[in-house]
Amino acid sequence: MWVEILCGLIVYKLFRSFFCSGDDVLDVETSDTNAVFIVANRLEKLYGGKVYVGLRIPDPDTGLRQGIDVVLVTKGEAAVISVKNLSGLVSMKADGSWVCEGGNGNKAEHLSNPVEEVKKQASILGS
Repeated sequence: MWVEILCGLIVYKLFRSFFCSGDDVLDVETSDTNAVFIVANRLEKLYGGKVYVGLRIPDPDTGLRQGIDVVLVTKGEAAVISVKNLSGLVSMKADGSWVCEGGNGNKAEHLSNPVEEVKKQASILGS
């Protein structure tokens, strides 16, 4: 039985190396999704509420759906949380935008202000 399991693992690894090489997009999405669920599980343990992940709620201003990463609902309050999976140094510029440097090939990645995004998402969720 152990020989069959080992042979199966070897065949799986060979199959994956031949047919799935160069498919980095799926690995990144899986990594981001895992990060959100890890944060959600930790929040449920720390604060004892219910955590909702990946909400899509209608935005009355634009008529489109707004995506919210995590919402923590406890007794009497709800918290909107944005999860970013970044690598490198994150700094804040004078205009409020964020810059991540040194993560992916030393390219500077410009991010919008996540605090403002979360405030907007919280007001949409409240309405």
